[in-house]
Amino acid sequence: MTPSAPLPDNPTTPSTGRPRRRARFVVAFVVGLTAAVAASGIGVAAWDASYEARILPGVHVGGVDLSGLDRTAATRALSAAYPFDQGRIILGTPDGDVVLPYSAIGRRADVDALVDEALDAGRDGTSVERAVGEVRQALGGTTLQPRLVLDAPALEGAITAALAALERAPVDATITMRREGPVTTPSAAGRTADPAPVVAAALAAARSMDAPAEVVIPVGVTILEPARGDDAVAAAKVRAQRLLADLVIVSGKKTWSIKADKIRTWAYFQDAADGSVRPVIATVGIEGSLRAVRKGVRKVAKSATFLKARNGKIVGVVAGKDGRQLDVEATVSGIVAELESRADGDVPSPVRAVIGPYAPELTTEEAAETAPLMVKLGSWRTWFPISERNYFGANIWLPARIINGTVLKPGQRFEWWSAVGPITSARGFGPGGVIKSDHTDPTGATGGGMCSSSTTLFNAALRAGLRINARSNHKYYINRYPLGLDATVSKVGGSSQTMSFTNDTKHAIYIRGIRTRGSGGRGYVTYEIWGVPDGRKVTIGRAYVGNVRQAVTNEVVVDTLPHGVREQTEYPSNAMDVAVTRVVKDASGKVVHRDTFYTHYVLWNGLIEVGR
Repeated sequence: MTPSAPLPDNPTTPSTGRPRRRARFVVAFVVGLTAAVAASGIGVAAWDASYEARILPGVHVGGVDLSGLDRTAATRALSAAYPFDQGRIILGTPDGDVVLPYSAIGRRADVDALVDEALDAGRDGTSVERAVGEVRQALGGTTLQPRLVLDAPALEGAITAALAALERAPVDATITMRREGPVTTPSAAGRTADPAPVVAAALAAARSMDAPAEVVIPVGVTILEPARGDDAVAAAKVRAQRLLADLVIVSGKKTWSIKADKIRTWAYFQDAADGSVRPVIATVGIEGSLRAVRKGVRKVAKSATFLKARNGKIVGVVAGKDGRQLDVEATVSGIVAELESRADGDVPSPVRAVIGPYAPELTTEEAAETAPLMVKLGSWRTWFPISERNYFGANIWLPARIINGTVLKPGQRFEWWSAVGPITSARGFGPGGVIKSDHTDPTGATGGGMCSSSTTLFNAALRAGLRINARSNHKYYINRYPLGLDATVSKVGGSSQTMSFTNDTKHAIYIRGIRTRGSGGRGYVTYEIWGVPDGRKVTIGRAYVGNVRQAVTNEVVVDTLPHGVREQTEYPSNAMDVAVTRVVKDASGKVVHRDTFYTHYVLWNGLIEVGR
């Protein structure tokens, strides 16, 4: 671009060709006018009237003579003489030129104000003062200096917007761990441009009346480097690729291998304080990958057991044995150290599993401290008819056999389903009775009938003064159980009922389950709880019964039985609400537990079926 020639500083109106003769005329005219004014003010009025709405003689703006011109003609003359709105500012940016026309930023001659001043020139004061002034103006003239105006905010806004388009944020290089390994993306530099110096230069140029038709202002940018460059990411990728090899864990003669694909899932990337990027290992992922190792090195601890006489009295202990298990934290630390060594370029090597001992739930020392002191803290016995309703006693006796010998340390909780385990035919359970919505199904549930066992253990714990956590009653009252103190257990779909209690004494307790087959098709289950006495006194109040509704037994004729044969399928049980309170006091008489067990039994009518 070649800037055009600058506008003339003092533009003039065209010459008349008769300056000297006009000057002599003006002097003669002024002398005559002065004499006339001195004689009378009538001359001034006539003079003003002859220039109504026109500029008086002798008024110039710069080199432009506005004598005798009206507003329109004066405006036209000044606009033509001072075309300040013609031209442009060019911002030279790295992305190309940005053109800002003078007209777009309000750059122009201050024509309206100049014309107003020209029209007012020589018209101030009294008639005599004005007459004298006009004479002087005609002789010496009045010259006003040309001016321009500019919309500075518009210029600043246009430049700021133009430079904003140059802004570019730097882009960091990235590295992520994917299925195929570490994947990177390149970085990119950013840039920024400060509008302040550009605005200052543009304003300085635009405010100058002799500014050229084109003002070129170069725009510089500052390069912004990314925080994470390509070199840092490339180095991190090399370190990460060294990690991705199979890892071997050894313990004695046993070995386990963790594949490189699994190791890849442990790794992620993190910026370091020195500006580098490093692969980092998530230890949680490692812990989840050690299940096979944990199982392979584990040796189950054996709790001390109590020696019992025939009468059930504990007379001594059998020593327990420590187990061994994987020290997960130490092993994980070894794996991390190995992987970091690989990343540094060392040759991969096996990691030795760290194994530590663990004590059984009841150690020999703990058992030996309490065994000589143990007494029976509480017990209960329940009879039941041996029949298909309890898988001929198996569903009641089997839990007693499983639970027999259970030791609870101080603060440890007993929970029925955790203690008994899965109820499957492979473990010896079979179909038994279950109470459904409106009838009793004698063989409708695997394990049915075991509530005789859970109720018995609940009553033993109750009388031992232990903390009761959970207990649920049967739908209707079964008269083989203490009124209001039955404890049913069940699992149906996603819901369950359980029975649980906590050893809140300061010593271990021992649970004994006893199975007895009586005569006449009767069976018995007994639970005893043994422990160190701490002076607890247990009082169980009588059952309070209310809202009783009498059950009846109905007969119904059926086709499923031979003629005249009678079979009772449901036994009557009254509806009632029952409340039983237990109070446990310590040796000093302070109340340890006060429990009230509220029970609602529904009305359950008996049913006798008679063959048609």
